[in-house]
Amino acid sequence: MKLNCLGITLFALMMALPGFAKDKRGKQAMKIISYNIEYGMRADTTAGKTIFSTWMRNQDPDIVCLQEANKFTQKSLEALAASYGHPYAVLQKEKGFPTAITSKYPIVNIMKVENNMWHGFVMGTINGYHIISLHLSPHRYESRQLDIDLILETIRQNGPFEKWLIMGDFNSVSPADAGKYADGRLADRLRKEEEKRPALKNLVNGEIDYSVHQRILDFGFIDSARLDKNFSEKNFGARIDFIYISPDLKSAFTGGNFIIDDFTKKYSDHRPVYMTWEK
Repeated sequence: MKLNCLGITLFALMMALPGFAKDKRGKQAMKIISYNIEYGMRADTTAGKTIFSTWMRNQDPDIVCLQEANKFTQKSLEALAASYGHPYAVLQKEKGFPTAITSKYPIVNIMKVENNMWHGFVMGTINGYHIISLHLSPHRYESRQLDIDLILETIRQNGPFEKWLIMGDFNSVSPADAGKYADGRLADRLRKEEEKRPALKNLVNGEIDYSVHQRILDFGFIDSARLDKNFSEKNFGARIDFIYISPDLKSAFTGGNFIIDDFTKKYSDHRPVYMTWEK
């Protein structure tokens, strides 16, 4: 009898440990958030970014991918991540516009890429899932094309095309949303911006550039938000933040969309994107 009680107690403790949380069907539920936090969450002026930390604890993601982790160091990112329950964190670089990953679980096989890219990306493996946090150029479509080609080639050369999630600020729109931009307003806005700033080159022969996302889709990735039954084009203007998944994860997908609440409306010029799935 004592042995049975001990076994039950040990099982309960295991279920409470990170990595053992199960849903009602006995599968492990996972949640990831991708968030461009605008210049290092500068709108949260509290010491230690406590407002951001509180919001993130309430969201309780297993993994977070950040863009524009400006002015963070590896140590300060680790401290922030720990404040919302993530003992693991990796910062791509400590200057400019870094990308980052934080996690409840160990991040292994880390790759930080900056050379030959606009902002660069960081990659790591978490619980067997290969995660990329990226930030593409906001100014030139040629740069975005070069960056995404490098990222896709990195994926191609790193094992089978399984358990891959790439996400971040793509600074470009998808052909899947082309109907949203058919009224010409986005193209007109980009055209006016280029007239004011000749260094900008976001249009291709005066037309919206869909090439970055088309290459991702042609590679075989799936736009996770469009798998969600509540996905609506009314929830965004020009959608440039995405979470893409390899095809093998489609059946595991349980939800994913923009997070729109009082916090996200105020503290960044981007809305975070989340995805949940079953492991």
